[in-house]
Amino acid sequence: MKKVLFVFALVYSSAVSAQMWNNPFVGICRGEYRVVTNFGAGSGQQQINHDDDTFVQASVGITPTVGVWQVELRYSNFDDGSVSVDQYGLNFKVDFTFNCDVQCLYWMAGWNYGDFDVDKVKRGGEFVFVDERGDDNYWNAGVGYRYNWTDSMDTSIEYNYYDVGKPVSYDFDLGHLRSLTLNIGYRF
Repeated sequence: MKKVLFVFALVYSSAVSAQMWNNPFVGICRGEYRVVTNFGAGSGQQQINHDDDTFVQASVGITPTVGVWQVELRYSNFDDGSVSVDQYGLNFKVDFTFNCDVQCLYWMAGWNYGDFDVDKVKRGGEFVFVDERGDDNYWNAGVGYRYNWTDSMDTSIEYNYYDVGKPVSYDFDLGHLRSLTLNIGYRF
């Protein structure tokens, strides 16, 4: 509790509020930061079953006007008929270059909360019925390529690796979840 109060006091102290350029909410009003939305769809694969199926994601984030980094809240869903995952995550993206006017490569990392519904898993080529629900936290990392069509609209392709592992209530390891998505983004 002491740490929480310390951080709260630090963030709202007069020394920090004197540097208004460091506050993203004030910066949005001044045009220093932009709100970014992304919607994407593609293919995902859960390691335990090796079945490719749909992967969809949507996110909202914040980026400086120069666009070198981005922080986003992301929701994604994967369902291959045997394993279903609803993910909620906090992701950070950083461009490889500082002059990303039209095209750019970026890397991303984040932390996720996943809600799993596992009907069956593949063991030795045969499906074993499990019928369990569970949740857990895990990290992700990935890379992406973005093409800016205009100052406000872009298209990107992203590869993400989610280290799902063994959710707390399961007796088995789900392994990792990989996704490849095509996204459409808009900056406000």
